[in-house]
Amino acid sequence: MKLQTNRLLLKTLDLNLIEAAAQRDIGAIEALGYKTSDEWPGPDFFEALPYFRELLIKNNGTRGFDSWIIVEKDTQEIVGGIGFLGDPDQNGKIEIGFATNESHRRKGYCYEAAQKLIEWSLNHEEVQIVTARCVPDNNSSKNLLLKLGFQIDHKDEELLYWKYQMKKVGGGQQK
Repeated sequence: MKLQTNRLLLKTLDLNLIEAAAQRDIGAIEALGYKTSDEWPGPDFFEALPYFRELLIKNNGTRGFDSWIIVEKDTQEIVGGIGFLGDPDQNGKIEIGFATNESHRRKGYCYEAAQKLIEWSLNHEEVQIVTARCVPDNNSSKNLLLKLGFQIDHKDEELLYWKYQMKKVGGGQQK
């Protein structure tokens, strides 16, 4: 699956890319048509690779409610990752997460990618609520979530929990 913005391509992970990333095999990643550095996959994304691998196997491919890479169109460089932590639950809730490689931060890539992926999710009837979470001192994520239209739903000692509610309007969805 692929989505485009002005500057970016968003592509769902496939098993070949997951395997190459899990081995941190830059040559194999580049053989798949991407440029990368030792920044990708970042620690959190790397840790989640087995989960996304199992999700792809369980679902016999992607439905899009899993992991996507953020690719700079002009260079084909993987500049980060974004995605959901699985299919919507029985209440239509999905959780979004994102990260940009350190050398590509403060360029608006996460905002551009998240805006596109949220828009994509609006076209799925089963999606009612997009959630996110971050640590309280992660000002970049907090500012991005606010800019995207998320609101703090609740917090605990470790995390802030955010919610972006979609409302049905005349058969379609709008925020």
